[in-house]
Amino acid sequence: MKRIIDDTGFSAKRRELLKGSAAWAAGSAGAFAFNMQCMAQAANPTDYKALVCIFLFGGNDSGNTVIPYDQAQYNAYLTAREGSTSRPYGITRLRSDLLPIATASITDGRGFGLPKEMSALKTLYDGGKAAIVANLGMLAEPTTRSSYEGASVEIPPQLFSHSDQTNFWQAGVPSYATSSGWGGRLVDLYTSANANGRVSSSVSIAGTNLWQAGNQVIPFPIGAEDGAVELSGMDEAAYSNAMNAMWNATRTNALEREMVRVYRRSIAGAQAVSEALLAANAIDAQFPRSAPPEVPGPARGWHASLMSQLSTVARMISSRQLLGLKRQTFFVSIGGFDMHNTLEHHRYALQAVSDAMAKFYAVTELLGVADKVTTFTASDFGRPLQVNGTGSDHGWGGHHFVVGGAVNGGNLYGTFPNMTMSGAQYTGNQGHLIPTTSVDQYAATMAKWFGVSASDIAQTVLPRIGRFATADLGFLRAT
Repeated sequence: MKRIIDDTGFSAKRRELLKGSAAWAAGSAGAFAFNMQCMAQAANPTDYKALVCIFLFGGNDSGNTVIPYDQAQYNAYLTAREGSTSRPYGITRLRSDLLPIATASITDGRGFGLPKEMSALKTLYDGGKAAIVANLGMLAEPTTRSSYEGASVEIPPQLFSHSDQTNFWQAGVPSYATSSGWGGRLVDLYTSANANGRVSSSVSIAGTNLWQAGNQVIPFPIGAEDGAVELSGMDEAAYSNAMNAMWNATRTNALEREMVRVYRRSIAGAQAVSEALLAANAIDAQFPRSAPPEVPGPARGWHASLMSQLSTVARMISSRQLLGLKRQTFFVSIGGFDMHNTLEHHRYALQAVSDAMAKFYAVTELLGVADKVTTFTASDFGRPLQVNGTGSDHGWGGHHFVVGGAVNGGNLYGTFPNMTMSGAQYTGNQGHLIPTTSVDQYAATMAKWFGVSASDIAQTVLPRIGRFATADLGFLRAT
């Protein structure tokens, strides 16, 4: 699948192209399989739950996201990234700019901090509503430096490639053998629970994506500002009457009948989305579009875009009963993380993520669904520990955030690496992190919280989860 999200995060033209290319996809998304049944079915739940994926397109530099705070490891961080504690490139973060965080899982004396721009997320972390999953990445099976260098394990194809690694991340399978994503396979199990849904259980506010593509359920792309894509001219009576007459004509050809079904369901889906967003319009005021004054001009779009997308998600969740859904996934994104030339604006991209996740969590509390909505970050890959001068190149493992009322927060999960690039946790001469936690484990933990059985996780959602030691990392509790 070709990704069409704008990596720069600044291009209005690309966003317009995205809307245009999504028009027919939106129609088919609403048309196929709202009521289709999967061969495997999860229990029919009576409660509501939603997963919200925030994809950081371009590959987030985790080395400047979760940073060693104790003096010894902080000095090692400076040396590993810039070659000297004197910070010759000025790319590393000053220790005085870090916000120290508690990490009960780290018992060897190391401390960690978040950049000061992530203060909103730190507040959630301190309050037990956010967690960090360290050194997470796409793995085919557990991998060490020796097994990697000795070619004794299966390695995901095309490491360090944006498009390939994005697809594998979203598919949950490090191969080209599947056209579905783990989020799509997840909601496939709930087609019975969502049988009365007026729109797809998978809604994207950021265009097409593989993560939500199921074998039964197809994602429904909508715009953050405009809602569902509608046929142009349908507000004119003569045009709409002509269109409806054409589509209501008797059809004998099977393809024509299917096209009529697509048309009718797409119109109905667009209407349902419009009603849902209108019914919850007041929620939009909770999401400020203006970035903090210290954010420079080019980076301000990140803040506005992510706030707008998450506002739409919140409004859809608020209208869940109107839409008739019990299980949902949402996909939003922010671009611009492919920072080869400079990390100067990295802090502001992180600030946009932090502020938007915190605001979205606050709104889920207002809606009374904080423990029923889990938001998490994902990205193509991490970046190597060593910078290339003023920026950083493509990497492998990275650190991610999970936010929600069901999160066992205030802690770090997984294995945080040391800052010694020659050590067993790295490969290559730039310090490419070999993931110690797989995307499978990250996804399986969320699937369990979603209500999926261990057997369905292994057989349907994540077929390779059995290769890893645990399918539950513990950062979510049952609700």
